[in-house]
Amino acid sequence: MKSPNAVLVKLFECFLLLATCVAQTIQVDITPAHSTNRFVPNQTLGAGVDRIPATAIDQDLTQPTLDKVFASGWQPVTYRQNTELAIEAWHWNPQGTWSDPSSGKGYFTGSSTPTDAIRYSYGYSLPHRGTTRNDGTDNAGFSRLTDGDPNTYWKSNPYLTQKFTGESDALHPQWVILDLTQNQMVDSIRIAWANPYAIRYAVQYWTGDDPIKAQTKGVWETFAHGAVTAGTGGTETIRLSDNPGPIRFVRILMTESSNTCDSHQSSDPKLTDPRNCVGYAISELYLGTTTADGDFHDILRHTPDQEQTATYASSVDPWHE
Repeated sequence: MKSPNAVLVKLFECFLLLATCVAQTIQVDITPAHSTNRFVPNQTLGAGVDRIPATAIDQDLTQPTLDKVFASGWQPVTYRQNTELAIEAWHWNPQGTWSDPSSGKGYFTGSSTPTDAIRYSYGYSLPHRGTTRNDGTDNAGFSRLTDGDPNTYWKSNPYLTQKFTGESDALHPQWVILDLTQNQMVDSIRIAWANPYAIRYAVQYWTGDDPIKAQTKGVWETFAHGAVTAGTGGTETIRLSDNPGPIRFVRILMTESSNTCDSHQSSDPKLTDPRNCVGYAISELYLGTTTADGDFHDILRHTPDQEQTATYASSVDPWHE
């Protein structure tokens, strides 16, 4: 029980903050016929174990170990790979098919009717990733957007396009973000597009602190000359503003695709795969300023490791081999 003084203090606080101390009534309806859903606790609740090496699996999936696990009181216990945090493809079932079966690469579809007990599952790195870091879960990967190699590229997830959603691509815009770590003077960007490229897109800057970790504390503003409505692909250099300004985060927001096919599309029409021809792809990004005589000065660091200028991407193409 609170002391009288504590009660008086609380009443005084409510008097000062009257708007936040309005009494509320909550009613709980426990009539079985009125329930909207149900679950069975000993079938629904359980425990999960992440990222176990293959050698550990051989020891964990033995009866003495399993007896101890189930004795803890949990019901179902699952072994899971959190490959999505490392930007990897996960083959829960090694039995399946590739979109390019002749070479064992492309988009993998696992069989839904396994015939053998599945003891191992594996994560596979995605070659078209566009995110440099993942909050410490993956220090080995890097983005293809600033890796310095014009032959590599980031590509968005094809399943987010109209071909698969049935909705306009403008309703599911894709984006990439550059993080300069501190404010630097910016007035120009150079985008080396791959296929498919963006026909309609906007280059924007962030007005707040951190758009990744504090998304409500700022807004994206389009540069004065950052709206592109008739992109042609290739390498485009855009003078974003008449004068350079201090910028840390820059975003390219893409809303309409050329729907041209990427480097994996076969010349054989029988092997046409629509996933190769939708979304957006960028080989390399350059950002900086343009001098009075028209020379572009790039301030990004291009290197295939964690020392590159950090980038983030809205999605990634699950193509792999």
